[in-house]
Amino acid sequence: MDEEPEKRAISLHSLIKHLFTRNKNTTAVLNTKEKISIVGSSEKRLRPEVRAGLKENEIEATGPGHAEEKVIKKAEIEKLHPTEIGVSRPICLDCKSLILQKDIQTKTNFSGKKSKNRENEND
Repeated sequence: MDEEPEKRAISLHSLIKHLFTRNKNTTAVLNTKEKISIVGSSEKRLRPEVRAGLKENEIEATGPGHAEEKVIKKAEIEKLHPTEIGVSRPICLDCKSLILQKDIQTKTNFSGKKSKNRENEND
């Protein structure tokens, strides 16, 4: 059975060495029907200590954007079928909308807020 993606996201996120970095970043894990999990960060790529913690069936999503957006985009590129997403912190409104639009299940709470970074993009 697949590990719950929220628990896995929190576990991988805890591998980030520096507390400041850990508190500022987000880690997302997207499980798929194909039994491949996609792991992404709010940074352009996973930190080395997190990459070192990936299992055989886990692949990294890289590039710009929120962790949730990144793993969903990687699934589309790889032609994988998402089933459930888990995130290391509550999900912002933009990512909530994307997750619901794609009909992906989650047990992670929604923040009910717009991303602070995105609020500042319009200033």
